[in-house]
Amino acid sequence: MSTVADSEHPSQSGHEVAVVGAGPVGLLLAGDLAERGIRVVVLERENEPHSGPKANGIVGSAAVALAKRGILTGTRLRVMTPPRFQFGSLPLRLGFGPGNPLHILPVPQRRLEELLERRAVAAGAVIRRGCEVLGFAQDADGVDVDAREDGATASVRALYLVGCDGAHSVVRKSAGIGFPGFTSDRIARIARVCIPADVITVMRTADELTIRGVGSVAPMRPNRMPGGSFSIAPVRALDPTAPDDLYLINTHEPRGQAEPTDPLPVEELRASLRRVLGADLSFTDATAARSIVANSRQADAYKVGRAFVAGDAAHIFNAGGSALNAGLNDAIELAVRLAAVLRSGAPVGELNGYETVRRAAGERTLVHTRAQAALERDDDGTNALRDIVGEVLNGRGASRRLARLMEQG
Repeated sequence: MSTVADSEHPSQSGHEVAVVGAGPVGLLLAGDLAERGIRVVVLERENEPHSGPKANGIVGSAAVALAKRGILTGTRLRVMTPPRFQFGSLPLRLGFGPGNPLHILPVPQRRLEELLERRAVAAGAVIRRGCEVLGFAQDADGVDVDAREDGATASVRALYLVGCDGAHSVVRKSAGIGFPGFTSDRIARIARVCIPADVITVMRTADELTIRGVGSVAPMRPNRMPGGSFSIAPVRALDPTAPDDLYLINTHEPRGQAEPTDPLPVEELRASLRRVLGADLSFTDATAARSIVANSRQADAYKVGRAFVAGDAAHIFNAGGSALNAGLNDAIELAVRLAAVLRSGAPVGELNGYETVRRAAGERTLVHTRAQAALERDDDGTNALRDIVGEVLNGRGASRRLARLMEQG
């Protein structure tokens, strides 16, 4: 519902920047702008925040940026430098101490959105939920956003528009920006499930789980299995209030003719687990079950006139933690440049630097996420490549070099 009156001119409506999408990227951008005194409105199609699980954390420098902003203050969330991590299905041995370049923040996306929205609203940003953006037009002085709100058409005028509205971005499409790339030939099936205590045993170091009928698996990372890959994580690692028997499970296998499904039938989840694990996994109470097919794409442009794209509207990767890291860094960079123009008297050309910097960063992330996906394939050539690369990564120096690439975002 709208909290401010619509207007045809920014000086009347008070909107200097309109952000489309109240996900983590849009909310961080709104908060960064509002804290600099910029009048910002966020237009979000959904009436309520998404309650199901999405991303489970941030991998890279954006985690540190959030901590520096005080967003984690008063929570139990902590940025960590993991001594071990994964590059695709290969382990990175990063070690302890200041030489470890990789930062991670385990956090459910919904919790992250709550924290970012609270900060943005406290700083003066306006969040308009139930406001579906249909398109926009721009002129020399600003942008007119066409929307549907409360069953009626609405128009929002702002000086600048930023599309943080996801992979199917209306802003990107309305701006005529291409989105080249490819769709994976593998499918992931994801769910939260309750696994009885007599089915799963957590080893003392918590680095290994033993599943009845399956054997030992490593938590929080992909495990190569007979029919694909499998990952499992205790939800308590992300939400300390979750019950001990609640786990997030994920299978990856060849897609065939399957299409992504939300919600995913439990029977399909069980069948996928049976194919991937080579055995049945006993569980109850499957929730938030869905299947997804990964894409790897980057927008042809990040800026057209007064309109910008950021986050999944600008790029999508097949590694969720890296995708969120890149999107949040988009928001950080764009906020600095918009503030320089709107508050510090910088020339408008300053905004062109956003595309220069962030497209290059997106290209780097495309490279390393595509490499990770390639290393997870199961064929003779990839198996040989994985053996060679795995030997190289036994050295801490090589592991840390890859970790620095993942950190940048």
